[in-house]
Amino acid sequence: MLRDKLHRLFHDDKRTTLIYKNILVSFFVKGWAGIVQLLLVPATLTCLNQYEYGVWLIISSLLLWVDTFDIGLGNGLRNKLAESVAKEDMQRGRRQVSTTFFMLIGIILTIIALLYLLINHVDCYRLLNVDPQLIDNLNTIVFTALAVVGVTFIFKFVGNIYLALQLPAVNNLLIALGHTLAYVVILILGSFSNVTLLHVALAYTASPLLVYILSYPITFTRYKELRPTIRYFDKKELKPLFTLGVQFLLAQLSGLIIFATSNLLISHLFSPKEVTPYQIAHRYFGITNILFTVICAPFWSATTDAYTKKDWQWIRKSTTKLNYLMLGFVGILVLMLVASPLVYKVWVGSQVDIPFSMSLLMSVYMVVIIYGTCYANIICGIGKIRLLTIMTIFQAILYIPLAIILGKRFGTIGVVIALIAVMMISAFTNKIQFEKIYAGKAKGIWNK
Repeated sequence: MLRDKLHRLFHDDKRTTLIYKNILVSFFVKGWAGIVQLLLVPATLTCLNQYEYGVWLIISSLLLWVDTFDIGLGNGLRNKLAESVAKEDMQRGRRQVSTTFFMLIGIILTIIALLYLLINHVDCYRLLNVDPQLIDNLNTIVFTALAVVGVTFIFKFVGNIYLALQLPAVNNLLIALGHTLAYVVILILGSFSNVTLLHVALAYTASPLLVYILSYPITFTRYKELRPTIRYFDKKELKPLFTLGVQFLLAQLSGLIIFATSNLLISHLFSPKEVTPYQIAHRYFGITNILFTVICAPFWSATTDAYTKKDWQWIRKSTTKLNYLMLGFVGILVLMLVASPLVYKVWVGSQVDIPFSMSLLMSVYMVVIIYGTCYANIICGIGKIRLLTIMTIFQAILYIPLAIILGKRFGTIGVVIALIAVMMISAFTNKIQFEKIYAGKAKGIWNK
């Protein structure tokens, strides 16, 4: 019976079979990466005290912003290249890859230069609410980390190519290798007594860069027909890439205002020390979001392929499967909540106290995120993201004042309540938009 089930699993239509294989491999890769991420917390705490670690968490949240400085070109390439592959137009695919790569170089290097000028005229201690008596050379640490992550993003476009080719497992492998290398370096640093925050920042940021640099020649030896060259840079490809890319950019920026500013808000409202329990709870319950994203990720480019070929039956069938899967993850979150006190004790010991109320609200937050992700990936694959972008901007505008008000009223958990409230908005609009598009009743903003 098991053999029959496996046969059916891997002998479905070509698109679905590829999804199943990617999900299976990605589970192993993401599981490995998830374990490494969990191990990085105690390993880093052997290098830094809780205050220093809280400062690093704040800096690392700022690093997320660099990921948006490609004007959305990464996700724009993902969709447009997937369309070209679906139409078997590899010449256009190479033009899209080349145009994206050289535009990324120009954009990222310009941003790094601007950041250098900006950080030299900004008091990072005041900006991040950090005590200069406890942390040395904060401006240097911030710029170094931002610059390395910026260069990493130039080469990280390789991952978007694998995503467009419906091979997210390879993209996940590159990410996991970066985390693993960082963990190894952190372990080595832990054996020294004079480790600084700068050393830790370099370990975290330079490790992924090395992995992506090594992946570049390997990728374009395998896919020679997509290898970027300046000869294939095509200005005509900029408009379609930027038109879709700018919408992704606005959605990314707005999403980062919500996600990345949480650490800053907690630091300013309370102390960098309070960032640590929030982040530990987020990482623990966030495992479910990581796993669900592993499953959803292949559906993005597969949906682009299906939408290009007008295969609506496949899209509907896939969405139904994701809905059932989502219910299973709700059950997993309930079990994780019950086990959380024991898990925290084993994971970080008595170094950090995490209230049960924080765990409860964080689990609810993950339920909302998973529900929204279920439909967001399908909508992104279709490419009609105007409404999603607008709603994300609205959420970002609403989030900061709401988090400040609730934070002052309820403490750190007030910030999580604000997260839940704002993310519920897009979770519901994503569902409504998909149903309208599928029924052929989407008009105006619902169909753009």
